[in-house]
Amino acid sequence: MATSLKQSATLVIDDFQSMRSMLMSFLKAMGVTGIDNVGTAKEALALLAAKKYDLVICDYNLGHGQNGQQILEEAKFRNYIGYSTIWVMVTAEKTMDMFMGAAETKPDDYLLKPITESLLEARLNKLIEKKQVLEPIEKAVKSKDYLKAIALCDEQLKVHSASTQDLLRIKSDLLLTTGDFPAANAFFESLLKARSTPWAKTGLGKVLFMTKEYTKAKEVFEEVLEENKMYLEAADWLAKTLDALGDFGQAQHVLSKAMALSPNAAGRQKSLADAAYKNGELDLAQTSYEKAIKLGEHSIHKSASTYSGLAKVLTAKDDPSEALRVLDSSRSEFKDDPDAALQTAVIEGLAFQKLGQPEKAAAALATAEALMREQPGGVSAETSMDMANALFKLGQKEKASALLENVVKNNHENAHIIHQVEAVFEDAGMGGEGDELIKKSTAEVVGINNQGVMLANEGKFEEGIKLMRQAVKSLPNNDLMIANLCGMMIGLMGRQGKDDRMIFEAKELLDRVRRINPNNKKYNAYMNLLSKLASGQG
Repeated sequence: MATSLKQSATLVIDDFQSMRSMLMSFLKAMGVTGIDNVGTAKEALALLAAKKYDLVICDYNLGHGQNGQQILEEAKFRNYIGYSTIWVMVTAEKTMDMFMGAAETKPDDYLLKPITESLLEARLNKLIEKKQVLEPIEKAVKSKDYLKAIALCDEQLKVHSASTQDLLRIKSDLLLTTGDFPAANAFFESLLKARSTPWAKTGLGKVLFMTKEYTKAKEVFEEVLEENKMYLEAADWLAKTLDALGDFGQAQHVLSKAMALSPNAAGRQKSLADAAYKNGELDLAQTSYEKAIKLGEHSIHKSASTYSGLAKVLTAKDDPSEALRVLDSSRSEFKDDPDAALQTAVIEGLAFQKLGQPEKAAAALATAEALMREQPGGVSAETSMDMANALFKLGQKEKASALLENVVKNNHENAHIIHQVEAVFEDAGMGGEGDELIKKSTAEVVGINNQGVMLANEGKFEEGIKLMRQAVKSLPNNDLMIANLCGMMIGLMGRQGKDDRMIFEAKELLDRVRRINPNNKKYNAYMNLLSKLASGQG
């Protein structure tokens, strides 16, 4: 972060040259010299990816393509900007849709046109003061030294009142990120004793969700929405909690109400479609997937899974021909995405089966099988279950059961996924066989984990590492096994000294853990230990 407004690296984004010129003239009059300007979202994201900006002034409506809200959302998602970047949204709109969108993406400020130089300068100077203290915290987070980042938050909270709210929220996010749920719980409780705020109470609900206390989490999120129905982050978490509890109908209801308040949220629209599909509300699922595709066109939420979801609904509604047209669109939109190709092939198998064309269905599933072999570590549980469902319908029970066995072994602690596997077996008229397979598969994974832990406890780290490497090779999506393998590597290095190749391997594995299960409790503890080993502190 620049030490003053004059030194700020600044980006102005507006599709009208005259507006860009006016804003740049204001900034130059304030003494700002390092100014870039662009007229499109594509140019803006390219610059944000290549250069660190202290200040971004972005128009909300940029004509065709992404709007300012979507640029901010993508910049945050891709880590192009951090805590210390000031993002000011400029808009001529005063609609509730715009207001809710801005509230959800959380720019640092938004200004209504017309803008004066004095107003802009006053807002920017105020924001600069708040943001300067956040840069060291941002650097610590980027280097994944989360414990240092938390310590820096604590230091600044003692002295810097202007940034108190930012610091409290950053610290709370970091406590959740590190998986220190007891500390996070105590932190949110202390904040709520002083003052009940929606974000702190929602944070407490997140802790309860992540520790699988779903009933308590549900009560907390409901309280937030009773006190402030516009705080839609709580609605999203309430829907996730209800989904975990298996109450798809209520999850659908919560998301429907949230969409009515903020109708441009593409990710939430997709969640509503998923909930409606699980709840058997096929008409609502269809319209919601269609809306999600339209809303996500220029968004980071654009996803092949939205297209395949719509195709599944159309197949279930006895319109497989339309489902195939949707899948053709998906293939065109996601040409170079192997996961998209896999999802498309799987649902094509279901659609052709519904059309009474078993040969084409079998060919589509053969393509899907080949694609699965090419990405053994990247196939989602949902895609695998769709594939198993299609295979069952074609009478290929052994292949379907083998796929579901793999899903169980990779997700043996995920009750939600296990219930979905049970449902696939039930639909195939194989409930009893499914129960046996789930029990046997779970026991096998638990046995391997227990054996690995026993070897580690006995100090036989090399043997434990060999065992767990073999297990992870066959079960690449089991985050518990991957984390245990990393723990054994850390234990071995604690005894024999650091090994740069092993540190690299362990960090790669932990990145996989993070992708599979962002709530894995061991992730950040192990990442911090690896950082200490790498710097010679271990």
